[in-house]
Amino acid sequence: MKIGFISRPDCPRCLDLIGILYRYLKHEGHEVMIEQSAASEMKIHGVPLEEMNAEIIITVGGDGTALWTLKRVNTAILPINMGSFGFLSEIGPTNAIAAMGKLTRGEYKVEERPRIKTTLNGKRLSDSVNEVVIKSAEITKIRWFGIYIDNDFIHNVRADGIIVASPTGSTSYSLSVGGPILDPRVKALIISHIAPFKLNVRSIVVPSESTIRISILEKGKRLIMSLDGQEEIIIGYNDEILITESESPARFVRFESDFYRNMREKFI
Repeated sequence: MKIGFISRPDCPRCLDLIGILYRYLKHEGHEVMIEQSAASEMKIHGVPLEEMNAEIIITVGGDGTALWTLKRVNTAILPINMGSFGFLSEIGPTNAIAAMGKLTRGEYKVEERPRIKTTLNGKRLSDSVNEVVIKSAEITKIRWFGIYIDNDFIHNVRADGIIVASPTGSTSYSLSVGGPILDPRVKALIISHIAPFKLNVRSIVVPSESTIRISILEKGKRLIMSLDGQEEIIIGYNDEILITESESPARFVRFESDFYRNMREKFI
């Protein structure tokens, strides 16, 4: 089996675990690759991410490492959580060796999660797994936004920002501003508002095939569009932002895939 590893190179605990798993998998006769920036810190030969032809990529770190990887590959990933939360992962350092055994024996399934497709002025940007966030580039500055769904006008709203989240992202930033939690099997997108200047503004759940259009209604104001917290783009008045479900899902290796147990353990 061809297995790749990705981690932040500045996480010694992550690199130590990769070393253990690397030796275990090599001993079992598998082909193992490590992304070159992490491998460089480990003083071993590495492979550039774009040349990593692995069947499965294992990300070692937090949710940010998994999201960073999914921005750049279409390979199924197995996240191992070394952070404080790790909602995208069901594996930690204590059960990582056992997970390698299940992986190499084929005792897993690949779960597909919808990604978000975003275009800015007709140009397609990289897909997002969790959310697209549009917010003021200046702290405490409120902005005017126009929201449309399939060309139907929803409302103009003053807020610090707008979040469009996938079911996976429903447990991330959107949840922190009062958005609902969606079962990942639900084909929908969530529109949430960051600090809206009206008491009656609530999150909106729309079908995933809908096209959400967000307009910036003020001239001369700088805003930031953030994709999964991994990529930021400066936007402003007259920019056209269209958001819908991507045709390319994210793929996760799962051994149990118990969303509700994970939710109980993380949030309750």
